[in-house]
Amino acid sequence: MESRALPRSLAPFPEESLPGFLLRLAYRLERSPARIGALCGLSTMHRRLPADYLIALPPQPAKALAKAARLSSPEAQSLTLAGSGLTSTYAPLVTTRLDQGRNHAAARRRWAINLSSRFCPQCLAGDGTPVQDTFGSAWKLRWHLPVVFACAQHSMLLSSACPQCDNLPNRPPGTERSGLLMQRAAVGLHPAQCRHPLLGTRSTAAETRCCGARLDQSRGSQPMMTHADLDRVLTLQLHIDQHLFATPSPPAKKDPYFFLDLVALAHLIKFSWPLGASLVRSAHLASLIDSHATAIAQRLDRPLGSGPGPRQSSPWPAPDNPAQCAALLAAAGELLSHRDEGDAEFRDRVQPLARTAFERLPSNQAAGFRRMDFSPVLARALARKINGFYHAGGHRGSKLRTPSRKCLFGIEHVPALLPTTWSDGHFAELRERLGAITDWNTRHLRRATSLKLVEMVAGGTWSECAEALGTPLTTAQQSLRILKRVLGTTESWAEFDRAVERIAYALDSDTNRIDYANRRRALSPWRLSDAAWTELRDGFETFRGGPTSPSPTAATALLWAHVTQGDYLHSPVLHALRDSGSDTTPVVASVNQILRAACRRQGEKALLADRLEHYAGRLARACDHAHGSQLVTGSLIAKRDCTANGGSSGRK
Repeated sequence: MESRALPRSLAPFPEESLPGFLLRLAYRLERSPARIGALCGLSTMHRRLPADYLIALPPQPAKALAKAARLSSPEAQSLTLAGSGLTSTYAPLVTTRLDQGRNHAAARRRWAINLSSRFCPQCLAGDGTPVQDTFGSAWKLRWHLPVVFACAQHSMLLSSACPQCDNLPNRPPGTERSGLLMQRAAVGLHPAQCRHPLLGTRSTAAETRCCGARLDQSRGSQPMMTHADLDRVLTLQLHIDQHLFATPSPPAKKDPYFFLDLVALAHLIKFSWPLGASLVRSAHLASLIDSHATAIAQRLDRPLGSGPGPRQSSPWPAPDNPAQCAALLAAAGELLSHRDEGDAEFRDRVQPLARTAFERLPSNQAAGFRRMDFSPVLARALARKINGFYHAGGHRGSKLRTPSRKCLFGIEHVPALLPTTWSDGHFAELRERLGAITDWNTRHLRRATSLKLVEMVAGGTWSECAEALGTPLTTAQQSLRILKRVLGTTESWAEFDRAVERIAYALDSDTNRIDYANRRRALSPWRLSDAAWTELRDGFETFRGGPTSPSPTAATALLWAHVTQGDYLHSPVLHALRDSGSDTTPVVASVNQILRAACRRQGEKALLADRLEHYAGRLARACDHAHGSQLVTGSLIAKRDCTANGGSSGRK
């Protein structure tokens, strides 16, 4: 039915909420809020007023409301959180919908919204003007946000419950689904009267079925705070308000993760309590958190299957009590203030809380916490690590893909096998700590370091880092297993981390970084030609053409390893042999013979190794500067250079 203009209406107050406006309009017209909602085109089946309308009004209901209440379209939309701009400044609201009861629970879990508004009695009492004295003042939109716990204008904590019945104004009893308004059929109640039903009464008069206490004539049941504690939480509320609203003196730069991190840290403190008590500036604030968090901690610590009991409420929503909420957010704000100290320092503060919280939470809830949205800095601080790497088991959420360090280099600048010049220059202290270490173990150390560098720049588990470098998972796993055995102690792992950090710093400072990923792509289809192989082996008489004699395939694998700084065992030519079912043993044996000869510096195979290195240098330059498949052409090596060690394939 098309809505018609009401005989009388009211002008919305600044920041007035839709349910508050409907209460004032119903009181003026002496009708129930349900009837006013129907006349304004807002009611659905059973004259329900959808809770989703508090966030945003769809176009058709917004148009009907504007016409019936004699409002402009912007005025009608300004009665919602979206129309007031709060959905763009308060990040937890961005993806929130309230069209189902389950969505309401999810919204409370994320601290996105409270359908039962907190309130400031002095604000509800109005400013003494006739219209406010007669029809009441505004129920403010901000009071629906869990992070708003105080009124800066009146320097007091908000109230959340009726001073007479001690119930929340818009939280129905039992299992009734929450809507935009409770007791919407009641007629004659002032907008500031408590609408909570009086259970057990049998009167048929609508107004006598409700508590009816005036919320604008009492400070409610809010706990008292010392002046010092009140000043602390009011300062925090002002800081929060600066992020919520356009103020004359806003923060120098809006932090898009401020609310996401604040809420996440509040959860962390709550679930690890009393471990975070040192973050609280006073004993009274600590006691407020304790009164909220202790029961939650006891419930989480209770063994599963410990016997029947009453259904427990969710531990995730913000405290209903504004004083408890203020104390918890004050502790979270104190921890958040250390976020810019540096990743290592912030991680040291967060990790003890995270370990305790995740041990208490059931595994599915702990995984859900890690999938929450928060800043990359907090994600790095929360990420679980085992022996220096992101934990690879369990839920592999997107937060694990957060880089563990701010890097100027990229994945493309990381070779699959750390060049020996890098490891020799930065692992001296680690070698001194470990004593004798075999070349084989050194190789695994180099491979693990490359994995760690990828984690630094791109995040992810070690298995994802291995995939990015083209390293088989079994090979990466073997290297990490051996590294764990070789390093052993915590001190050695700390030195390993410091050494990798030095390498990362060197890469940051290098203005001529090599794009190893481009080299791997360029050489993936490439094979050494017969003509080039003939020229490379020219003058060598001892190659007899046996199964393990040097061959073009062996030379291709070695050249690929030189240019890409990878493991020849993972070269494309050997992968192709394995895929075709061919035996790679002769090729591997041939490569190993050339490498051993190069170490001894004796024989024709050592000279061949020199020629291959010279060729690799030219091939590397061709990869770095050529376009498409254009690589090395023309004469590659002169006979007089057969013993020269010319060219360079990059850092070895």
